[in-house]
Amino acid sequence: MAIGIYTNLYKDSDLAVTNGVIGILDKAEIEYYIDPLLKEHYPSCKVYDDAVFPTLEMLITVGGDGTILAVGRRCAENKVPILGVNKGTVGFMAEVEPSNLEQLVGIIKRGEYDIDERALLCANCKGEIFYALNEAIVYRGDTKMITVDVKIENQLVDKYACDGFIVCTPTGSTAYSLSAGGAIMSPKVNAIGLTPINSHSLHTRPIIVSGDEVVDISVCRAYEDAMLIIDGVETVRIGLNEDVRFYKSDMTLCFVRLKGSNFYSALLSKLNIWGLTEN
Repeated sequence: MAIGIYTNLYKDSDLAVTNGVIGILDKAEIEYYIDPLLKEHYPSCKVYDDAVFPTLEMLITVGGDGTILAVGRRCAENKVPILGVNKGTVGFMAEVEPSNLEQLVGIIKRGEYDIDERALLCANCKGEIFYALNEAIVYRGDTKMITVDVKIENQLVDKYACDGFIVCTPTGSTAYSLSAGGAIMSPKVNAIGLTPINSHSLHTRPIIVSGDEVVDISVCRAYEDAMLIIDGVETVRIGLNEDVRFYKSDMTLCFVRLKGSNFYSALLSKLNIWGLTEN
């Protein structure tokens, strides 16, 4: 078994953190493979391909939460846990800070870690299924509001005139949904969050539903096609009266966590960092 390394070259543009990771793995004599995009920077390193990737013990990502989202589906499909090294602004999903890279040896060589299993969300649009770790958003296609019907288990919840509508996992409750006024959910909760974006109503509130329930959203009014946005990565256009169905996937994504790692202490720390203004 070996370790994989995936780096967001925009976040770690000088490769300082990646160099640190590789240096620590080399010193500890831990076998590793790098992403093909890193080959030009590390020509002597082995590269993982489609055959090697499923055999990885874990994938170390260097970047922010967006970096993890970019490789999340591939890791989930191949059951490869992610160990995030944070080079993002907040990094809710990352576990190790660049100043503590020495923790990698204990995690990898001595097995000093736990596995944190996270639910994925399915969005069925036009017969194609998309997977989201954070959220799927039905969003306006131009500068004007859209109106959407939201149903849970085929029962109408409400009609929303809004900029968009977020359907999120517990993991995604600390992402865009949080910024839009949604509730924070423990990752252990079997739930789906529903959060309207700038709804033109005095009574609109976020809703938390069971993870076993099915949510349908259709755009009943728009000046242009609306969009379905999956984790900020994939985008699909939605026409009028086209239903998008959301439900919890059977597939999960696993994260490597330090022994004793706690969601609530991490939440407090990350939100405090997020609220600080840089000088």
